[in-house]
Amino acid sequence: MPDNNPKYQAPNQRVCDRLKFSRRILFELEDGSILTGKTEDISPRGVLMNTDARPEGELLGVAGMLFIISDDGQFSIGYPCKVARQKACGIGLQIDKAAAAAFGHDMAEALLGRR
Repeated sequence: MPDNNPKYQAPNQRVCDRLKFSRRILFELEDGSILTGKTEDISPRGVLMNTDARPEGELLGVAGMLFIISDDGQFSIGYPCKVARQKACGIGLQIDKAAAAAFGHDMAEALLGRR
């Protein structure tokens, strides 16, 4: 029934709010292909990535590694993640639970201008 109602909006299932934050990132898919782009927003467990080139094919559920690129061009450690959402402009990445603490810490450092 809700799917037929154009005014219906699915409830927000996020545990944490997202913060607007723009940083260059690289997502290496499990097949070795690479997507580059910028973060649109972040949360402790995820990133909305606006890709430089439109992703081809169905990526939902595809695993890979996310790398954050610092202002001086250095790459962070890799954060295991998977594609949780795909849009025309990019993809939503869900960080693996085991890497969430390190990712959250590094994002806080970046927000504070320390990385």
